[in-house]
Parts: sequence; C-alpha cells; structure tokens
Amino acid sequence: MIVESLSLRDFRNIAEADVAPCPEINILLGDNAQGKTNLIEALWLCTGNPSFRGAQEKAMVRFGAAAFGLALSFRDRERTQQIRYNMDGRRRKITLNGAPAHRPDLAGVFSAAVFDPVGMNIVLEGPAERRRFLDTAIAQLKPAYARYLAQYHAVVEQRNVILRDPDRYRQFASTFDVWDDQLARLGTILSLYRADYVKKLTPVAAGIYGGFTGFAETFSLSYESTVFPPERVLSVYSDQLIEEYRRVMEESRETDRRMRCTTRGIHRDDAVMEINGLPVRSFGSRGQQRSCAVAMKLGEAHLYRRITGDAPVVLLDDVMSELDQSRQDYILNQIRGFQVLITCCDVSNTLRMESGKIFRVQGGRFAAV
Repeated sequence: MIVESLSLRDFRNIAEADVAPCPEINILLGDNAQGKTNLIEALWLCTGNPSFRGAQEKAMVRFGAAAFGLALSFRDRERTQQIRYNMDGRRRKITLNGAPAHRPDLAGVFSAAVFDPVGMNIVLEGPAERRRFLDTAIAQLKPAYARYLAQYHAVVEQRNVILRDPDRYRQFASTFDVWDDQLARLGTILSLYRADYVKKLTPVAAGIYGGFTGFAETFSLSYESTVFPPERVLSVYSDQLIEEYRRVMEESRETDRRMRCTTRGIHRDDAVMEINGLPVRSFGSRGQQRSCAVAMKLGEAHLYRRITGDAPVVLLDDVMSELDQSRQDYILNQIRGFQVLITCCDVSNTLRMESGKIFRVQGGRFAAV
C-alpha cells in the first residue's frame, strides 16, 4: 500500500498542503508545533479509526475556518483508490472512489500502523492500552471483529447497569443468564481472535526487537485471559469453550454484585511483554520500553503484510527520541517493503539515511528537500 498524494485544506495548522511521499522512507523534519504530526494524524483518519490523539474531528478544523478537507490517493495491490474526508461543523462527509461512504467502510481499505509518543502506553500503562492495540490491529485484518467487539461491550454495559443499581433494576435480577450467555458466545470468539493474533505477532515482534539489540535480548509476548486458564488452547470455536466461559461468568456473579461491575471477561484481559523473562513495564529501561513499543507496531505492519499480501503504511511520530544510534539506524535503513513516514526534530537523525525523501516542515508548509 503506497500513498501517492495527500492534499490537506484547513486541517489543524495546515491551511493548504499537497504532499507526494516516495514509496520508501519519508522524513518529516521540523521544529515542534509546525505540522508534522498533523499530517500523520490526517493519514490515520483515512484508515477509518479515530484520532490517535483522542481529539474530536471538529477540533481538527483550522482556527477561523469552517471545515477541513483531506484528499488521499493511494495504491494497493490491485489499483489506485481515492478517499475524500471532509468535516464541516458536526457533519462528516466521506467518499471512497467517488461513492458515499461511512467511517467503518474504510476499515481494511487503507491500512496503516501508527506509533506516536502515546504509543508508549501499550508498555507503560494498564491492560486497557494493550487491549486497544490488539483490537485496532485485529479490526484492520478482520472487520467482523469490530462488530463482535461492539456487541460485546453493549452487553457488558447492560449487565453493568443492573449491577450498579440493583435496587432500581430489581426486576432484571433474573436476566443474568441471558446476558451471560451472550457474553460467553461473543467473548469466546473474541478471545480466539486475540489469542491467535498474539501467537502470530510474537515471533514477528521478537525478530524486530532482536534486530534492535543484535539479538542480545529476548522479547516475548503472551495473552492473559481472565476467563480461560493459561494452559487452555484457544484455537477452535466450540460449545465446550462457550460453556466454560459462561460458567466463569456465573461463578463471578457474587463478586460482580459486590464490585458493581463485570469483573471477568475479555474487557479485563491483558497482553504481557517480557524481556529476558521479566515484565518490561516493571523492569525495562526507558530505551527497552520504547523499543518494545516500536517492535509491536512494526510487528503489526509485518503481520498485516504477511496475512493480506499488502503492506500497510507505517506512520512513526517522534520515534527516534530515547533510541540509541544503532536502533535509529535500524529504523532508517532496515525497514524493507513498506512506505514509512517518520517525524523528527533533529536533522542529525537523517544523516545516516541511505535512501528516501526528506520534507522540511514549517508553519504548516511542506517542502521536499
């Protein structure tokens, strides 16, 4: 997958810009607050995902303007496609190859893997960040996953409403069997998706981390379910697994009533990263933690290409900071087979780049060097 051109109008601090990146490494070079990350964010919106900054689209309209507009032309394995993405006040308008589309329609059409400073949260923060990473990555590969996940969260919320205010919803106390049956069916299939993805991602991310360190350290990743024991093999959707999940939900009801929330299920699961057998979150250095986060993101891109045959665009925002020279060299010169866009502030980071294109960014303007 190759971005051929991206046009931006009144997006963040960018009044007007037309950028044509090369098919390999592209460096967006400039001081802070000049517009580098804004371009990365614009590309990410075209995947159908919300902003990785957590911003609402109406906040992305340039100050004083009425609307923003994005026009993306990209090439996949078969053809060149166009996405137009406009936000006018509260009204979003998207077209895909000239036809009206909704944001979920973009899932799997234009695919990207993004790392930004907040991406460190998949290592540093709690399980919710790692679940979000898995959910976003899997949904790009399997759009049905996002539908199952939305259904699951809707059921959990209904169950939690009863748990939070049992006196008010006393008449629904007998409906837990219904909710738990739905959670068991949805939670089991989602557990299988996640366990399969982690199994496939682990050797890929471990190889990338090994490239960072000269294979002096060993990276591992494991999926931790709050329902299924570690020895349970999660590979085939079956009535046995569904019943096991349902039984756990039933056994947890008294605890759930005390805690007033659903305490077990895929919304509480985790994925644990280790270096040399020790949890990175607790024992890793800052450089090791950043390397793990980057390895996970690059592993996501490699795995997507391996499964679909099409390479996602790799978006790396401020990835160079806190990495030593050898790890920076690996990112600049050893990521093969992907179009990569990297933001950085320090021109010295670009001196070791063997090939690619550099854009100087200033005041929302992009100039190829």
